[in-house]
Amino acid sequence: MKFGRPIAQTIYYALYRRWIKAQCWSLDRIERKTRPDFLNQPPPMLRFRVGGTASLDEFLAVGRSTADRISAALESIGRSLGSFQSILDFGCGCGRTLVPLMNDYPTVAAFGTDVDRAAIEWCRVHLVTGSFSVNSELPPCPYPDGSFDLIYCISVFTHLSAERQLRWLSELHRVIRPNGIVIVSIHGEKTWDLLPPDDVVHLREEGFLFNKSSKLHGIMPDWYHTAFHSREYVERVFSSVFEVRSYIEAGLGYQDLVVLRR
Repeated sequence: MKFGRPIAQTIYYALYRRWIKAQCWSLDRIERKTRPDFLNQPPPMLRFRVGGTASLDEFLAVGRSTADRISAALESIGRSLGSFQSILDFGCGCGRTLVPLMNDYPTVAAFGTDVDRAAIEWCRVHLVTGSFSVNSELPPCPYPDGSFDLIYCISVFTHLSAERQLRWLSELHRVIRPNGIVIVSIHGEKTWDLLPPDDVVHLREEGFLFNKSSKLHGIMPDWYHTAFHSREYVERVFSSVFEVRSYIEAGLGYQDLVVLRR
């Protein structure tokens, strides 16, 4: 029997999801026996949903690196993270980036929100010095107007359609204070290398591409796919809501960072 490509892909991705779940289950059992800090770290499946890998060492390293790169992005506009009163990690997952920032700046009020209810429940139990909430896939956020003076969104706008991005930009504008800063990571031109030639042509002409994939169906929400931006598109579209203060190519290593101001 010869399977057509859609059927073969469906079978492959179903097996892939089962393999991921089995790997996370196995790693969970190993860490319970071998890591003294096991109870203080998020479980493997929560880590996988944040970064595409269940490795605890990689989870911790990426969190540290991302926190440092956020600080560097702020320094590029003459600010330090310690100068802010309250920060929101929009799409915080299980706290990969927020934990090192909370450790570095214990006097700054730290908040996190995510659509992943299991991740937020874990944060509420284990990260007691922060405040966490579950948000819906579409606005509004559960926060009053002008609640924060710094918001960062790491690997969030890299997975949303153009329409959802505009809606969330407007919502972030609502909850950030006047002169507040919003940092967004995107898949810029340095991430286009593995795309098919037709997709690259589309990006150069239109500036935005939203690729849908069934790979993580059943692990991530159905609306969570992969978005790519050109710098010109970001500076044109994002500036309809915010002032674009800085655009840092490879500011997050693989992703670009955009620093916005209300």
